Amino acid sequence: MNYINQLREGDRVQEIYLCKSMQRLKTKANKSYISLTLQDKTGLLDGKIWSENNAIEEFDEMDYIEVTGTINVFQGSHQLNIIRVRRCHEGEYNPAEYLPTSNKDIDEMYKQLLAYIGSVKQAYLKKLLESFFVEDEEFVKIFKQHSAAKSVHHSFVGGLLEHTLSVANLCDFYSKQYTILNRDLLITAAIFHDIGKTKEL
Repeated sequence: MNYINQLREGDRVQEIYLCKSMQRLKTKANKSYISLTLQDKTGLLDGKIWSENNAIEEFDEMDYIEVTGTINVFQGSHQLNIIRVRRCHEGEYNPAEYLPTSNKDIDEMYKQLLAYIGSVKQAYLKKLLESFFVEDEEFVKIFKQHSAAKSVHHSFVGGLLEHTLSVANLCDFYSKQYTILNRDLLITAAIFHDIGKTKEL
């Protein structure tokens, strides 16, 4: 893969990137063009489509698109002059290549989460947790890779797991300080509190 931070002036590019933003604008000569911000896990790249034609497929912000073009330098920064765009389909790309990733080990964090689940004493709560975080392999795969938000906090691959674990850590701490609290219920609520993000974002 041609990562954004490795591109140099004059490079010919044919690569898949995440379209982080898109604007339809006009030049001083009143000619329409499209300005894009492309993203991979190494950074952002300014892209310009100066002429719309049959080689430019329809796409939206947050789509993964294959772009063809040449790297130019404009006002000291790299800019991709795009001549072809193809909207990509799921399976053609790995989202982890296009988003920042947690600096913590995802598998190690998941082991810590499973340890919390294993520590829950109430059988029905443990079974509920295990039905998602142990038995549902597809859910586990999505949960481990998902971000906790688009931009506010933990907006990176593994962010949802990291955020969930931090909340579980807090609940575990407070349950030890205040023994009147129901630890099993707190831990269960902490682990489940943001799972809707796997569908929402």
